[in-house]
Amino acid sequence: MKFLALSDAHGVYSHIAQLLFKAGDVDAVCVIGDITDFGPNALVQELLSLIGEDVPTLMVPGNCDLPTIVETIEESSAVNLHLKSFDYDDIKFLGIGGSNPTPFNTPFELSEAELQSYAARLLNDVGDTTVLLSHTPPKGFLDAVDSKHVGSEAILHAVGIVDVLACGHIHEQRGALVSGKTTIVNPGMAARGFGAVIEIRPGESAIVTLIQS
Repeated sequence: MKFLALSDAHGVYSHIAQLLFKAGDVDAVCVIGDITDFGPNALVQELLSLIGEDVPTLMVPGNCDLPTIVETIEESSAVNLHLKSFDYDDIKFLGIGGSNPTPFNTPFELSEAELQSYAARLLNDVGDTTVLLSHTPPKGFLDAVDSKHVGSEAILHAVGIVDVLACGHIHEQRGALVSGKTTIVNPGMAARGFGAVIEIRPGESAIVTLIQS
């Protein structure tokens, strides 16, 4: 399976068409939060109209989205993956939106205790090949801001369990790395024309191609 990962568009969709073109044929598009910049929720439909309906779109919200965006995604043609699982071919997708607490009092923040509870429940539902979409990164991986690690301890528990952990949130930490069996990917800000194509092959580590419009 090959899918396009997009994060942190923050309501700026001018690069989406070119990123879709650069990605080529994919089996799904995964949107990993900060779809808007503090709303409005109606931007979900604008983004989906650009992506089209040729392949499924899976979405989780980010900390800069309003919590009510979950209902908007649920009512759209996208798959709402927030705190849910979705089986697609031989891949199990899991999703956690929002973020751990930040200094900025953004709309969709969850305590570490909440994230731990949600992650524990979701990680009981892993499949042979599992992809976790988490807006916030795991603590210690692609999460450094001014040399301080600001990722989530709760999400860190997924490292070594899932095959791919696709995250966003930390704009400065675009990249990909591998820890044990887990490939961790931050596609970068879609608002600046960044994305990632992730290809999963049975029995192999995921292949990540960072793309730019």
